[in-house]
Formats: sequence, structure tokens, C-alpha cells
Amino acid sequence: MKTAVFLLLVSAAWIAAQPLRVYSEFAKIDATGRVTAPAEPREILSPAIARNAFSSFQVVVDVPRGTPYQLYIAQNPENAVEVTLYRENGDKLERVEQPVSGNSTQVFWMDLWTARDAPVQRIKVEPQLHVNNDWVIYPMEARVMSATVSDGAKSPVTIDQLLCGGLTPSASPDVRRMHIRNAQQDVALASAAPEEDLRRLGVGTCDAPLSNDPELYLRVRDYLLRLR
Repeated sequence: MKTAVFLLLVSAAWIAAQPLRVYSEFAKIDATGRVTAPAEPREILSPAIARNAFSSFQVVVDVPRGTPYQLYIAQNPENAVEVTLYRENGDKLERVEQPVSGNSTQVFWMDLWTARDAPVQRIKVEPQLHVNNDWVIYPMEARVMSATVSDGAKSPVTIDQLLCGGLTPSASPDVRRMHIRNAQQDVALASAAPEEDLRRLGVGTCDAPLSNDPELYLRVRDYLLRLR
């Protein structure tokens, strides 16, 4: 047990020291690339993604000012998903084209669109950073799930009830709109969920105090993505 804990701590320290990191859409990250909440952000290595839906992640390039770099998003199979990158600029998300060039620490929003007819499989969606004449690769392997967002599906919950499950407000209007868009997809997936399961997850309990953990909402999405 002690060995396992030691290895986990070493792994977490190694990831934190890397110039290229990936976080969930809900992690709060400051302009220096440091996660301010939650205290232990979710590790993003093999995320589940729904079909006919967007999946969003934050990519942090952490380099000393004046260090030129280029950022790419590689895929295998090619074009398994449609990737759109945005550069965070204050309260704005500015769309950028690959390869993205920069010379200082930067937070990017990585938006993945997965088609309705995408095969259920594992795919590589790897942020790759070319810096100091070397390559740094973030080994991300997404899992395309059977869960498919249906258009116009009747859900037992509204988006307001779903968001009471733990989605915290964002200071950035652009990011907030992305959160709402992705949550609307979750509402559609919830049409296949038993109401008692949603209640057990805390969906609709708007009288509960907001959590300090901005990733708490992911427990709801994890459940919805496992639905068939």
C-alpha cells in the first residue's frame, strides 16, 4: 500500500511539472497555468465521450516567458473527431488554427465533436507540444461510448434541475456558454435515465449548498455516459 501511494504521489508530481497538461472543462485555472480548484483535479487520460456531442477539455502549455512553441492535436484514427481549439484571453475564448504558436504560458480550450455514427472504440486525441527542439506528448486516449445525444429527446429533468447537481458558475461568459451547451447534451442523455437514479445523484436538489469542488458535476456526467 505504501509503495502504491508513493508511486501515485510521484506520478502526480511528474504530471504537475510537465509543460503540457490536460484538465476537465470544470477545473479552475489561473493565468499562470496553476489549478486553483479543486485541490486534486481529475486526471484526464482516458475520458469517456458521447456521440453526436461536444466534449471539452482545458489544455495548459506551461513554459517560461519568451519560450517559443507550437501546439498540435494529433489523432489516431485520423479525423476520428472534429477538433476546435480556443485560446483563453481574459474573459474571451478566441478560436485558433493548428498549429498554434506561442511564447508564454497559455490555457487553451479543446473542443471535440464526435459524430452520431462514430464507432464505439478507443481513439487517440493527443496534444503535442514542440518546444526547445523536442516533443512533449500528452498520452490521451478517449473512449467513444454508446451513449448518443438525441435531438429533441424528452428528459425527466430540466437543465436548471440538472445544474443543481453541482455545476458551479464561471467568471467567463464564453466558458459559461460552453458549460451550458454541454449540460444541454447531458439533459438529452438523461431522457434514458431512471428518475430515482438522478435523485440519488443529487440532480434537482437546488436547496443544497454549492460545493467548493467545481468538478463535482462530473459524477452526473459519468453516470449519463454509461447509459445505453
